[in-house]
Amino acid sequence: MASPTPETSTAVEFDLFSSLQYSPTLKSSPENTAICGKPCPYYMLDYHRDRVLQAAHNFGWQEAVTVLEASNSLDLIQEKCFDAVDGVLGTVEDRDAVAVRLRIVISPSGALTAEANLISQVPLTSLFPTSLTPPESLTPWSVYLDTIPTPPTDLTRYKTTSRTHYNDSRVRTSINSFFETKEVILWNPEGWVMEGSITNVYFYREEKGGWITPSTPMDDFTGQGKGKGGTAGTVRRWLIEKGMVRVGDLKKSEVRVGEVVWLSNGVKGLVLGKIVSV
Repeated sequence: MASPTPETSTAVEFDLFSSLQYSPTLKSSPENTAICGKPCPYYMLDYHRDRVLQAAHNFGWQEAVTVLEASNSLDLIQEKCFDAVDGVLGTVEDRDAVAVRLRIVISPSGALTAEANLISQVPLTSLFPTSLTPPESLTPWSVYLDTIPTPPTDLTRYKTTSRTHYNDSRVRTSINSFFETKEVILWNPEGWVMEGSITNVYFYREEKGGWITPSTPMDDFTGQGKGKGGTAGTVRRWLIEKGMVRVGDLKKSEVRVGEVVWLSNGVKGLVLGKIVSV
């Protein structure tokens, strides 16, 4: 387990993780093939390895870095994922008709594990959209602004198993289950929007060039900045690389009740949301 860093003021122990989707339909996606270098049933697998590797570098976990930088790291991750997927699909007759939520976890010592749960299939249009124009056919999630600020630390900037701050934000806004179509947006003590409790968030601001998302450590290539406090998700990375989204910060006071936002994560892809409380 991890030792605390200067960014973690208490002795918090944690591992690093990233959540992604397994689905056989992903093997037919040119976009997923481009990311993985070959047809692959794991959603943006290479990007998940990259984000965990960046976090391992940040925390100084050299043994984990060695595992993730090895030439066979993706093969090792896929091996762990395959075993986990096989475990939950053992009694499923039509494996092509289901999807699996995977959680890959790595410890400071470099021990790698994968956990799996069955989920509903997500259409490729939600995983790799060609446009962010909100379709009228989608029912948006209800999105709330948290009621109090969350101080940024490396536990908010990187995906770790220490998630008390996210769980607390969900409790404060009465989100009781991950099956609810609800999300809460965290913001820091300076009033800057950070991210959702399980998603990155995107706002449309015409004056800023279209769809924007709050800055993260990944967006400062000098290594000096830390962004506004949220994580750099895999879908977020893809959207920025595609030019569909740009980095742009905004204050919580700029968020409007009734406005439409996009939410993303490595399991659900893109989900439409609507601000219902600020």
